[in-house]
Amino acid sequence: MTLIPITRDEEIEGPRMHAFVIGVGAYPDAKAGRGSLSELRAVDDLPSAADSAKLVCRWLLDNKDNFIAKLSSLEVLISDPADATSRYGWNPGPPIDGATSEHVKQAGADWLDRVSARPGDVAFFYCCGHGAVYGGQPILFLEDLNTGKIEPWAHLNLGALAQSLRRMPGLGCAFMFSDACGEFVTKLELSDARDSRFYMPPNLFEPTRNNVSFLCAASEAQLAHDATSLGFEGVSDDGSGVRFGRFTQTILKGLQGSSSRWSKAGWVVDPISLYQDLRKLKQTFFRDWKEKPFEPFCPVTPNDFFPIIRHMQAEIPLVVMTDPEARIVDYDLHICPSNEHQAAIIQSRQQRSPEAWRLLVPVSRDALYAVAVNNAARYATPFIPSQPMFDHVVTVT
Repeated sequence: MTLIPITRDEEIEGPRMHAFVIGVGAYPDAKAGRGSLSELRAVDDLPSAADSAKLVCRWLLDNKDNFIAKLSSLEVLISDPADATSRYGWNPGPPIDGATSEHVKQAGADWLDRVSARPGDVAFFYCCGHGAVYGGQPILFLEDLNTGKIEPWAHLNLGALAQSLRRMPGLGCAFMFSDACGEFVTKLELSDARDSRFYMPPNLFEPTRNNVSFLCAASEAQLAHDATSLGFEGVSDDGSGVRFGRFTQTILKGLQGSSSRWSKAGWVVDPISLYQDLRKLKQTFFRDWKEKPFEPFCPVTPNDFFPIIRHMQAEIPLVVMTDPEARIVDYDLHICPSNEHQAAIIQSRQQRSPEAWRLLVPVSRDALYAVAVNNAARYATPFIPSQPMFDHVVTVT
């Protein structure tokens, strides 16, 4: 198994976070002329799934001290296809094992051992790859899909994992993210496939706690998609954009600060607010993507406030439009610290446009003003940039 070393200058005080990241980009036995089931011989490899997992790993390490429970361990399994075109470069040091059933069982057991060793510690789980819904639960297909005759449907039952975590004594909280499809596969549903379980099976008679959040890229019968992302964490060696999961890119935008809210812990991002922001974050930051369904859903929700990460400084998206909308082309748009006519200008739109003005503003608990002005009139409306604002309106005449 691959445990990425995390260097620190001092010991962590308080709760610790233990992360487990799985990226399944290669399915070597789910190809023509391979494997045991004919219906599993046309499964495409997913370089973007492997690269998405690498991107999340790098983000975890870059923010190790920003999490509410500081990052203490990072377990990683990535099945990386041979395709070397437009790939994301990340060198963790030690070689990374593939996401086979046996590796998932061992790495998962090690991860849960670390999570349960100290009461109050936090679990973080992320996966990306081909997925489906089986028995009403989201699952992730593993590298050895179609390898064995007895268990050709190699998979991890993500829904059962979430329910098992809800029953784990001493768990502080858990954050789960899955960037995988939720399609319905008839032959899988009619099979007796068993998952690669490393967790205690959920017992319906055991007490549960609502301290687990689970966000998925696609709801039932929906697909998850990837997209090229020029400028998102750099480009590939050949200058073209690296492909990452759309869900992954969007949640990272939110987690990097765009979904920040003020709390007693400072400017934080929590899973429920992140989930509620996802579709509008996608519309705001990734407007150049080709239109495809984007239907994330949250099968498991917490009943309390469990922030994931804290930002000392963050920027939130602001979308400004006039009312009536058609009049936006008649005005220059500014952000000012007050409503005085001679107020300083913090930001200005470069040129007039029929589109809404989309910008980033630093988080603050102090009011700012969105100003629409031309030679004949000046209009302003206040707002407090304490959370994302996707529909701020300046009423004009």
